[in-house]
Parts: sequence; structure tokens; C-alpha cells
Amino acid sequence: MAKVLKAGVDAGNNSLKLAVQDQEPMIIPTSYYLYVGESSDQFTSEQEDIPPKELIDNIDVTITSAAISTNGMRHIVGRKILTDNLKSTELEKQSDKSTDDIPVIVALSGLAVSAMKQQPDKDTLRVNYDIGLALPIATITPEAAARQAERFTGTHTVVYHHPSGRSVTVHIMIEYAKCLPEGAAAAWGIVYNQKGELAKRKVEVGNQVASRTMEDKTLLVYDIGAGTTEKVVLHGVKFLPKQSSGLNYGSKETLMEVQAIWNHQNPRNTIDTMVEFEDIFFDSEHPRHNSLVQLAKPALLQLSNQLSTDIINKIDDMKDDPFVFVIGGGAAVLKDTLHATLNKKGRTTNVTFVQRPLFANATGLLVYALSPRFQALKDKDLGVAANAEKAK
Repeated sequence: MAKVLKAGVDAGNNSLKLAVQDQEPMIIPTSYYLYVGESSDQFTSEQEDIPPKELIDNIDVTITSAAISTNGMRHIVGRKILTDNLKSTELEKQSDKSTDDIPVIVALSGLAVSAMKQQPDKDTLRVNYDIGLALPIATITPEAAARQAERFTGTHTVVYHHPSGRSVTVHIMIEYAKCLPEGAAAAWGIVYNQKGELAKRKVEVGNQVASRTMEDKTLLVYDIGAGTTEKVVLHGVKFLPKQSSGLNYGSKETLMEVQAIWNHQNPRNTIDTMVEFEDIFFDSEHPRHNSLVQLAKPALLQLSNQLSTDIINKIDDMKDDPFVFVIGGGAAVLKDTLHATLNKKGRTTNVTFVQRPLFANATGLLVYALSPRFQALKDKDLGVAANAEKAK
């Protein structure tokens, strides 16, 4: 029987975060370009294969999957679009991730790369996955969650094209997929570790700092994404839908406004995609980093003021004082300004800006996929007998 790897797949508006069992999480910009051929001859015989560590930044793949409308076509995915100076297709601010092709294209590319990194010399790979997925609070319904899981489930083939001319074929079998609300997914990684053990978190009790587990605590996971912001209330990992809600904005709209101003002021050095924007913004050594960060300050402060008001109002509306965890790509962008705003208002007690906020949902989804609860659902939906037969 083939080993079934567990993975958490968080398809954000700006980037896909992928956490695969026993591997370092990876991030891929949520964008693709349909390959139309080369404008000049390439001397492929003089070029080498992409090294394993660089596979993620050089994704050139043909994807065969009934889940996408571009089935059988060749795609340039993620950071390679920026490297090759191509015009990308990206998610709209209010895209429905349960029907859009882009999350599937980028996720399958990431799962293929993950497999290739483990066996870089093989030309054909077969890998089985169970995966956790997520959708925004504002759009998730039982039907949308089922639809998202169903289109990922099954067999997909990804052919990775090396510049040397060598192609690697990865047959991906997704045995089982389950979809959670964004933010609620992250709670699994807050409450448990990947071994299923309760994780201890530092909290303030009176005037003392103590370590506590969160399985019986009221949590507010504030997930600032690119296109949406989730306000998720849980008791441990139990999602409380009536107390949870979503905002139809995140950081992307603000960043796009900054991008437009930058392009107006710098017509010869325009920023053409969100991939390029984040590449400059998060790279302190980039020659345009300081200028872009300085330009973005007023807009980010305004967004931080808006979000801090919402966080405080949500905490005050709750009967129990929650433990607040701020996560998401927007948290990475806004951490300094948002923390300063909350601190100024004296509202930082038991508010935690988690480490590696970009990967909070993906890591939580991986922990969920590794959990007995996930396995029980798989056994129920697929049949215990069927799973036992595979184990022989």
C-alpha cells in the first residue's frame, strides 16, 4: 500500500500556503500564466535541471485534471511569472475560491513539487494525499465545502518541465479531502501540535505570565487575509458559527491602492502584480523596499485603525474574555502598525500575533488532517472496509 501523506492547503487571494507532513511549509503566489511557446530557440542541452530547493520558484507544468477548465494545458505558476516578466492571471478580490481554477492549479503544482523534492532523480512519481482545505467564513456553506473537497478528490497528473528538456510526471491521488472555515482551521494548530498533543501557549493571568493549553478556552482567531478577514470564535477547536463572521475586505484592496499610487509616481518602475509588490515589500534588501514601505505607511495605518476598532468591538461583544490570535498574510503586513494601535488603546492583553502568521491556516489544516477526527470522517465517508482493504 502506498503511504498516504497528510497536507494542509490554504489557498489565499495572494498566495497559496502548503504544509505537508514532515516537510517545511511552502508558499506559492496565487497566479498563473498559460504557456504559449518560446519567442526564440532555447539551447536546452546546455541547461541543467532545476535544483530541488529551487523547484518551487520555477514551476512550469502541464496539468491534467478534470477539476480545471485549462485541463491538459501548460502553466507557468507563481514566482516564475515574475522572474520571466510575464503577465499573470490572479484571483479577484472577491473571487469564489470554491469554483475558481487558480487554487487548484497552484495547489496541484505545490503538491507535485513537494513529491519531487523528496525524490528529485525520478522521472515518474506516484503520491497519495489526504488534505485539509479552507474557505472564507463569508462564502463557506455545507454545499461549497463539499464542492471544494470533491473537486480536489481523485487523480490528477502534473508534468514538471525542466529547462534541460527533462520532464517529471507526478501522479497525484487525493484519497480524501475535507474543508473547514478559514480561521477555524488555524485553531487546530493553536490547540494541538502535529503529534496530536496539546500545545501550551503563554498567557497573562493576573499580573503573571503562565503556560496554558487551549482545548477548553474561548478563542477568537482574527484572520486578516488578502481578500477577506475572518472573525472566528471557537471553544478549543469547536467552531461556533453563530458567533463568527467575516469581513469582505482584507489587506489586498489597500495594497492595490498603494500599488496604483506607486505606479503613478514611478511610471518607469511600475509594480505590475501583487507578486512583485510583496517581493519588494518583504525583502528588506530590495533597492525599492524602503521607498515602498514609506509610501504604504499611511494606508496601512488607516487599515490598522479600522481593524483594531473591529477587534476591540468583537472582544467587547463577547461574554467571555477570549484569547485572541491574529493570523494571516495581512497580519504579516500589518503587525507593527496594528500592534502599536492596539497597544495605544490598552487592548493587547492575551492578544497574540502568532509566529509565521502566513502559515497558520495551512499548519492547522495539516494538524487537522493528521487528527483522529479526520480519520474517523474518512472511514465513515469512504467506508472502513475500503480503507482496511487499502492497508493490506
